Amino acid sequence: MKITPLKILQILVYIGLMMGLVLMMSPEEINVFGTTVRVPTLSDVLPESLIVENEEIEIIDEEYIDEDSLTVDMTSVDEASTWVPIEEKPLSVRTPKGAVAIEYPNNDMSALDNFFKGLTSISDEGELVRVLHYGDSQLEGDRMTERLRKNLQEQFGGCGVGLVPIIELKNMRTTLDQTYSDNWEQFLCFGPKKYRGKHNDYGFFGKYFTYEGTEATLLFEKAPYSKTAHKNFEAFKVYMRNTVANVKLDYKMNGAEGEAKEIEASSEAKAVTLPISGTLGELELKFKSDVSPEVYGVSFDCNNGIAVDNIPMRGSSGTDFTKIRKEHLSSLLENMEVKLLVLQFGVNVVPQEAKSYNYYERLIVRQLKYFKEVAPELNVLIIGVSDMAKKNGSKIESYSNIDAVRAAERRAANKMGAAYWDLYLAMGGKNSIVKWADKKPAWAGKDYTHFTRKGANYIGDMLYNELMREYQRYKNRDESELETK
Repeated sequence: MKITPLKILQILVYIGLMMGLVLMMSPEEINVFGTTVRVPTLSDVLPESLIVENEEIEIIDEEYIDEDSLTVDMTSVDEASTWVPIEEKPLSVRTPKGAVAIEYPNNDMSALDNFFKGLTSISDEGELVRVLHYGDSQLEGDRMTERLRKNLQEQFGGCGVGLVPIIELKNMRTTLDQTYSDNWEQFLCFGPKKYRGKHNDYGFFGKYFTYEGTEATLLFEKAPYSKTAHKNFEAFKVYMRNTVANVKLDYKMNGAEGEAKEIEASSEAKAVTLPISGTLGELELKFKSDVSPEVYGVSFDCNNGIAVDNIPMRGSSGTDFTKIRKEHLSSLLENMEVKLLVLQFGVNVVPQEAKSYNYYERLIVRQLKYFKEVAPELNVLIIGVSDMAKKNGSKIESYSNIDAVRAAERRAANKMGAAYWDLYLAMGGKNSIVKWADKKPAWAGKDYTHFTRKGANYIGDMLYNELMREYQRYKNRDESELETK
């Protein structure tokens, strides 16, 4: 029989199909004479780009499929005339298996009281309470923060995705799409020194942004999986400083164009409010000036309720905040009603194995002292480092130094009066990241460090639950104190 190239191709295709069928039908593990042998699966063979995670498929449900409102309010909102005090919703606190409680510094139960007082002010006075959730690459894409925000807004009201930077790394955020003209440049207080700015007046994200030339554009759009709460907003602000030249800001949402905003030059950082509200379809901003302003970001919020901001700092160990000038950050935070600062770092520290982490403890203490000077009334919650694993011989095992890193974070929190939540224990402790990565669908990636959306949502639910448990205790304590007076 003559062998032709076509016949060879047919044979190869046949073999490929048969191997794929075997991989799909084979069990993940088989036992041979007492020894467990792992059988390769499609996820081991196919390139990552071709694997569709179940977690992404299950996002698409009726909650996400709705008609977009094209209503654009181009008039200022008088908050005082529209707010009516409302009764706070009853709390429903679950106690899942393996729940880990928030720890208070030296048993000081008041460490989160300012945040909890802020929550009561939402229903009593119509306040907007803000939570800044800082972290490393573990938070990128609005992971974990999105679920915490969802739960808090369902309980206390609020809408929008909060603070958003001008440039989002690889447009990873699933709750909002954004694009920008290619003349934007960012300067960072963390990461490689080549990205440092000419001064240390960085913004919320540890960054400030400028553009080359005389104009630049930004475009924000709903993301494919945006929920209604992500798209709806009542207040939109641009945070910036234009020291040298006046700035003209044009804006257009869902096809409706607003009256251009003229912003006079000033040495002070400012929040520029644009009369835009409604349901986001597409929002375009255009900056025009002789010299670029320094822009720190924008915000999509409600007028009252709770705002939870996702602020990932890729590559940072959480020890870079002191590189931001205190007076500058304090002026940015002024009048923003920030009640809680969540610091979630450590995945960049663990791989740098050391005999002692006293240095890390000292650096965290320094950051916490810094925030006490920037915003004295701010409550701080430190989230301990998550489990991480690496190859040890033929096994994948947790890093042996995680206990030491956790201990350093806990000691720093105790010294500086910050609350602490042990994420490592909440995950299940040693080698939990390996179990999470092996779940179907996976809760963690095969780098044995970062969570998938599924795992991040689970953690967001756990953190919300513990915060609400402590909030209920605060309310019980507050009522008891009133009764004794």
